[in-house]
Amino acid sequence: MVRQIGLRALLILIVLRSGFSKAVHVITVIIGDSPTMGYVAQSPGYDVAFSRAVGLFPSALRNITRQTVYRPGAFSCSEAAEIMPFVAVQISNILDEHRFDFNVLISPGCSLEVMTLGDYAREWNVPLLATIAIDQSLTNAQRYPTVVAFPSSDQVTMIQAIISLLDRFSWTTISLICGDQNLKGSDGGVFYLAACRGFLTVLGSQKDKYNLNVQHFDPKVKEGDLDAYSSVLRNAATQSRVILIIIPTNPRLRNFMINAERLGMTEGDFIFIAPRSPMVPTESTLDQQSRNGSSRAADSAFQSLILVNNPTPNWAALSGVLQSIRNTSEVRYNKSLTNIEMLNDITVSAFEVMTILLKVIRDLSPLDMNVQNGITFRQLFLNRTFNPLSRPVYIGPKGMRICDVHISKFNVTSGLMEVSEEYLSVAGNSVRTHALSTVWRGRNGPPVNRPFCGYTGELCLGGLAKTAVIILAVSISTALLATLAIFIAMYHCIFKRSGHGAGRPWWDLRPDLLFVILKTTDWESL
Repeated sequence: MVRQIGLRALLILIVLRSGFSKAVHVITVIIGDSPTMGYVAQSPGYDVAFSRAVGLFPSALRNITRQTVYRPGAFSCSEAAEIMPFVAVQISNILDEHRFDFNVLISPGCSLEVMTLGDYAREWNVPLLATIAIDQSLTNAQRYPTVVAFPSSDQVTMIQAIISLLDRFSWTTISLICGDQNLKGSDGGVFYLAACRGFLTVLGSQKDKYNLNVQHFDPKVKEGDLDAYSSVLRNAATQSRVILIIIPTNPRLRNFMINAERLGMTEGDFIFIAPRSPMVPTESTLDQQSRNGSSRAADSAFQSLILVNNPTPNWAALSGVLQSIRNTSEVRYNKSLTNIEMLNDITVSAFEVMTILLKVIRDLSPLDMNVQNGITFRQLFLNRTFNPLSRPVYIGPKGMRICDVHISKFNVTSGLMEVSEEYLSVAGNSVRTHALSTVWRGRNGPPVNRPFCGYTGELCLGGLAKTAVIILAVSISTALLATLAIFIAMYHCIFKRSGHGAGRPWWDLRPDLLFVILKTTDWESL
């Protein structure tokens, strides 16, 4: 044993003095064939990023090799996590074969899957870069000291930005509508499931501050069936004036808002806040959707809507990369990608992770590379902004990507949803406002948290009933007095003309005088 340790130390010393850098072996771990996180969906993005970087910097990256550990099949997140221990045996064998190399793991798996793999990475002291996983437990450096997470949707800062909005306008009673049932990966299910759970956790844990009313419903209704959301909207209207709606895809959100318009909920008394996953070109924006029928109703409805999302990729700058991903998928994986499969934020994340990894490796000197381990290598990503072709990527102090947040409102002049505020998470959670931030539908300021008479008018029902009784009593009394006054005036006039009752008070009515009043023919002269 002592001899083996001595030989290994001597080998390391020889390598250090020779100036040669330790070889790097990148292992991509993919379980399943999810249309967004699976082998065929993610691999082309890694391949293109690797080929592009090696082509630009052949000398700096000449000692890098790659390998993929792939388990085919259709697995849920929990099922993939259960399979991971068996996959870990295969990974352990690879690490042993490359024990003199610096090994790096990349996984596009979901949070449960990456959490399980992260425990193994800790024991191996090997860095693990997570492409999609968003669970905040991955920032626990004690349990996951080698994990760096790159989710393109920053749930934490998005929730912080919305809470900042709620607090600024004193909105404390919120209806949370979660369209999170029966979601699939192709429908952005990962984002919307996580968003609903995040708001439930954060707002639900502050019951002394927020009154949260929650509704879950199945968004998988026909997009033209506008009545499907009516009961949800009516219920929300009786509980709050601030509606936090988390529903997948822009066409569904558009139909939801049009239905709110039909129910009279978009005149300025209500505000709808909708967290969104980063926009992709194939989905089109809400304002583009409004050009296709029901434009007038949609434009009116959108004036009561606030969109909240992380910055989107620069699709124009990525056009060449995306075409390369499509070509690679066809040639290497025998898969022709549709626009929806190619133009999505998760595909871009795969490209970003590999590009940033190779950037970090390229910046290391041979000496620095030779002394790296999983823990020290993770430190090279922290508190640092990277600039791949897609967009700036900032990795925070806890090893997870942090994104700014854009808050958008509808501009009636341009007919577009435009950024009204920017929540600058990277710059200390500051807020940068634009002119549109002060514009509100049908009023000079934001909707009130609670109407004067309550959400259903219940606070004014007793007072209104009392007022109605008083008005009715006064009206009846006034009518009686008016009738009496008319009768007296008529009598007084007839009394004088008839000459009856001379020397008697006018109020002393005699039977014969009443006969005169009833029989007189002088009514027209009155």
